[in-house]
This record gives sequence, structure tokens and C-alpha cells, in this order.
Amino acid sequence: MNSPASALSSNTAKTDSVTNAHESLRDRKKRLTHQRICGAAGELFASQGVQNTTVDSIAAAAEISKPTFFNYFANKQAVLHALIEIMDAQFIRYIEAEIDQSNSTQVRIENLMRRSATHIAKNSALTQIMLVEGMSGLADQSTSTDRMARLNNAMAQLVEAGREQGDVNSQTAVTVQVQVLVGSYLYALLNWLSVENLDLFTTLEETATLLANALKPNTPAT
Repeated sequence: MNSPASALSSNTAKTDSVTNAHESLRDRKKRLTHQRICGAAGELFASQGVQNTTVDSIAAAAEISKPTFFNYFANKQAVLHALIEIMDAQFIRYIEAEIDQSNSTQVRIENLMRRSATHIAKNSALTQIMLVEGMSGLADQSTSTDRMARLNNAMAQLVEAGREQGDVNSQTAVTVQVQVLVGSYLYALLNWLSVENLDLFTTLEETATLLANALKPNTPAT
């Protein structure tokens, strides 16, 4: 049975299966080693925390030498950032999957929030660590610009799809609507992390309802 961390790190491999179909044996070995390091580090981060995890312990768990570890990552923080990138990519794939469905924007947002909550709950310990680190990383402009650009672009596609089918207000700028979507989602996660016993599914469900209502076209006054 795959561990949560292994499942998380293997998601990218499944998505890239077509791309990797013609890769060389050397490239395949490098990719698998990279995944093994990420999976091992994720297990250790989840069980004992980032601070108590060492490069030596990651290398041992991944069954590689310490020099081999440094061929792939500069330090344990770099592995954590790689795991955060995987988490970000997974959420963007959820957005893209919803856009491909012939649903209303409200249903797309509800499904997106539900899928996100399910994914977070399934990988709870590791995901909480990555969310905390990921939120902190957003304050660092050197690492946050690309992350936010990818997320904003995906959300913009969701908004544009809704505009085309007429259930998203076309009078408000897309950039503003994207800020509302992304900001509300991140705030809901931050609130869940900081408030004890707050139910994630309920929090994101309520967020989805508020967002769907905020994006609806204005109803003419009668």
C-alpha cells in the first residue's frame, strides 16, 4: 500500500507518463531517484517534522548515498519546496479538470473545493506541513512569483470559461475575480490551519458557495 507521501510524489509521474514514454534509461533512473527522495523526505517530514529531519535520514530512507542526495537537492528545504511544487501542480490539475467538465461555474468551484479538501485530508500530516511552509513561501518574492502566476493563470481560465457560458459577471475585471478566488481559497486554508477543530470540508464548502455567488452576473433591479 502506497504511503501518502509516496502517492503524492508519484502523481507527477502518472501525469507525465506520455512525456516519459520515450525517455532514456538514464533519465528514467534520475526521475525515479528524484521521486524516491521526495517520497522518503515526505514520510519523514510527516512523522517527525522538518526540523527533526536530516539529510542523512532522508538519504538512508531513500536508500541512496549522501553524495547522491546532493546531486539532486542542495538541502532538505529544497526537497520540501519540490513537494510544495507537486502540491501546487495537483491543485492546478484539479482546476483544469473542472474546466473540462460541462458544469456551471458554481458546480465547478464546489467540486474544486471538495477535491482539494479530500486531497488534503488524505495526506493530512504532510499536507499541513507543506501548507504552512507554502504560505510562508508566498511572502518570499523570489519563490512566490512563479507559484502565484501559475495559480492565477489556472483560475483565470476557470473565470473565462464561466464568462463564455454566461454565469460569471463580465462587468468585473478578470484579474479582480481571480484575486477573489485565490485570496478566499488561501484564507480558508490559513483559517483552517490556525483554528482548532475547524472542519476543512465545511470551511471550503462555505467558501465555494460565497465565491460562486460573488462571481454571478448582476441581476437587474426590478
